[in-house]
Parts: sequence; C-alpha cells; structure tokens
Amino acid sequence: MKTLNVLREELDSNLLYSGEDLLLKYARDETPGDYHFVPDFVFLPENSREIVHLLKVAKKERIPIVPRGGGTSRCGGSLAVQGGVVLSLERLQKIIDIDEKNLILEIQPGCITGNINGFLSEYNLFYPPDPASIDSCSIGGNVATNAGGPRCLRYGLTRNYVQGIEVILPDGSKEFFGGKLEKNATGYSLLNLFIGSEGTLGVITRILLKVIPIPPFSATLLTPFNRLKDAANAASKVLAMGLVPSALEFMDEDSVCATIQNSEKKIPFEDKGTFLIALIEENSREDVLGMSEKMGEQFLESGASDVFIAEEKYQQEKIWDFRRSISEALDRTGTIIPEDVVIPRSNLPIFVTYVKELEKKYDTAIYTFGHIGDGNIHINIIKREEWNDGGEKLITDIFNKVTSLGGRISGEHGIGFTKKRFLHFSRTEKEIELMKGIKREFDPFNIMNPGKIFDLKGGI
Repeated sequence: MKTLNVLREELDSNLLYSGEDLLLKYARDETPGDYHFVPDFVFLPENSREIVHLLKVAKKERIPIVPRGGGTSRCGGSLAVQGGVVLSLERLQKIIDIDEKNLILEIQPGCITGNINGFLSEYNLFYPPDPASIDSCSIGGNVATNAGGPRCLRYGLTRNYVQGIEVILPDGSKEFFGGKLEKNATGYSLLNLFIGSEGTLGVITRILLKVIPIPPFSATLLTPFNRLKDAANAASKVLAMGLVPSALEFMDEDSVCATIQNSEKKIPFEDKGTFLIALIEENSREDVLGMSEKMGEQFLESGASDVFIAEEKYQQEKIWDFRRSISEALDRTGTIIPEDVVIPRSNLPIFVTYVKELEKKYDTAIYTFGHIGDGNIHINIIKREEWNDGGEKLITDIFNKVTSLGGRISGEHGIGFTKKRFLHFSRTEKEIELMKGIKREFDPFNIMNPGKIFDLKGGI
C-alpha cells in the first residue's frame, strides 16, 4: 500500500491509471492461451521526462516496470507477470524528422509500424521490415524484439535499420547510442545490445531508422504444390541458384484451409494444397519478369502444379493480406501454442516433414507457415485438454529436432515469458550467465520487465 501511495504522490495523476477496466485491457497481449496478469497501474506518458521521473521512483521503491508497445507479443513479452506498472508508450507516436540527405527517419517508439511507409511514400522512400502485425505493432516494440517479417530475406531484420536509439536506463538516466553513421568501430556496440533486449535493460524513447528508395517495379508469385516437402525443396533450389527475392514465404495446406474457413480472405488456387509466395522487387520491369520466369520454371520442375504471377498492386496486396491473416485465423481454431523456430535453409525439407509427422504422434493439428526463405518457420499447435503437461513434451520434441539441425528456438518472436524455460535449447549455461550479468549491470534491482527471457535471483 505504501508503494501505491508513493506512485500517486509522485506521478502526474493524469498519466497514472488504476481503473479496473483499463487494468484488464493491459493484462493481456496477443499471446494465445490463458495468460492474464493484472498490473497495479498503467502509466501513459507523453514525453521522455515523465518516463525519467517514473523510473527514478521505481528504482527507489523497487517497483516492476513493464514497457509496452502495441501489445502484439506472441510470447508474453509485455505481460506484468510480477505486477507493478505497465508503461505504455502509445502516446509517443510522433514522426520527428526525415533527413533526406542521410536517409534517416527520426521517430518516437509508439508509432505504428504500418504508418511509417505511408509517411515515407511521399519521399519515394520505404522501411523494409514488415512483421505480420504491421498494422498494430509499434516500432519501439519492433526494436525491442528485433522484429522480422517476410522482407527480411533480402533486406534484413529490424537490427539492420536501427542507426541510433535514445534510452532511459533503470536508474532514470538518459543515454543515446549510435547516430547517423554507417560505420562505428568505437568499442562495444551498446546500440545492438538494446535491440532485441525485450524491455529488460531500459525504455526506448527515440529511434533513428535507416530508410531506402522504393523499388519501382514488383511482382508476386503464388505457387501451389501438392506436397509440403516439394515446396521446401523448391525454395532451397531457387535460393541455391542465386535467385533471391525480397520475400519467400510458405503456407501449408492446413494453414490455407483454416485461413479460408476462419476469415473472409481468398486467394487463387485455394484448393491446391501448400503454397510458396515470392515477392520480387527490382529497378526495371524487365528484371522483374526475367526473375519471375526463372523462378517459375524452377518451381514447376520441383513439383509445382501451377504458377500465378501478380503484377498489379491490388492483386499482390490481396495475396500478402491473406498471408498476414494466418495467425489471427488460426487463433480462432482453438487454443494455440505458437512457436517460431529458425534453422539452416538446407534442413527445411527434413524439418517440416518431421513436424507434420508429430501430428499423428500427439493426435493434434500442427500448422506450419512462415519465412521459408530465411529458415524461420512458424509452428502453431492446437493444444489438447487431455495433455497433462500442456504440450511441453511435444514442444521439447520440436526443439530437440531444431537443435539437432543447427537451429534456434526463436527467429523473431523472442523469448519473453512463455519460452524462457526452453532457453537452454539455444544458449549454453555460460551464455545465459553472461546475459544475466549484463542484466544485473544495467538493472541491479531487476525492475525492468522482470520474469522475461530468464529468471534472476534477488532483486525485487
């Protein structure tokens, strides 16, 4: 009670909320399942000074602070698992400046990622990373999780576009890491340490993003296969030929059917099985058509039953809208356990075949889709009530296979709350201890998003 009174006394009452309806709104994110943690307060700052004040009070009183962007985490990253204050950055959504000479966008963390390219289009520029939740996730959350998306195959992850960040550290001090620089060899990269740190080291309040010119010509290939294994082999063969599209995605037959049944989305060949989707972006129409022809030929040789080439923007948007709708559609089929593993591309045919075989072993449905071009596969498992372990044995089988094939247990979702007990599959004991040491150095009282990535002894 003393702590709650201190917060009320120290902080602006117009920014600090404790109403039941609002607390319940922030008690969940988009993690499927029964994950529900009601915070003690929600803090909605309008500038970085207010965040500095909050963290100084939090440090003194040992209050957990949970930074939150769009609340689109699939692994409990923005849940207040130890109570405390959810620090929502939704009001910090300004686009501060566009530096056309250096191709740098300065932006606040609460800006919705999907709005960025609407702004940049006026300058014939764009920001490539495009997570599936692009219309609801925030750029600050993307930086905090090093978010991905289909275009990462050619253009890279969020990390490749973050040139600088302003951060409020857990003691309330403000620092800026990076700058409008293409090179920086001046000691450890603290900038990259914060990218992907999932809100456990500090609060990001300002971001410098590298942007690039919009490719003037594009096409999307939609290619059905009768067998998932053939689609995986086709993807590997195309990339081995040196044909690298901006995006190369796949959707297994079950994911396609579930999306059609649980949404209003439609695509051509919807009764044809597993699909590959390739986005080709080039500087001339001739280059787009040439690459489309070569890829289409290879797909047909690898077992595709057809190839549809969409050049018109509305056709392409319809296909990609279908792809982005899969997760939401699958959430309507039952309680989902979402995983997003990443493995070397050469092992994709082995891995996707193994995962689909687990359906029979565990008598459930397993949907596979995602970024086959960079080996990042989304696996959505229907949780069965009769499982005594909540599906942990099935997940362990998947992660053991991932490890044996040289992969990691997350490609873009992060670890958050729901995957921390599996971190040892992808990190050695020494690596985990080193990460804990970094956490303790920045946040000795463990107030920043506690209970995420790993557990710490002591602190709050």
